[in-house]
Amino acid sequence: MEMRPDEKILVQKLAANIRKYRAIKKLTQEQLAEAADSCQQHICMIEKGIVNPRIVTVSKIAEVFGVTVDELISDP
Repeated sequence: MEMRPDEKILVQKLAANIRKYRAIKKLTQEQLAEAADSCQQHICMIEKGIVNPRIVTVSKIAEVFGVTVDELISDP
């Protein structure tokens, strides 16, 4: 199912912020995935903006980075 334009924008912001915070924390996708109880392939798809992740996943990723969900979906 294709994302609506507004969903796509939000997913792209999320993707950019995850890449940014992962670089700041010097984590690999695999390390982030393990810490967020996910898998590397899913983290990769999130960072590419291919999937719209569940809020639980976004929340776990935010926790790993020590930021809020709002910070993950704000303008990068």
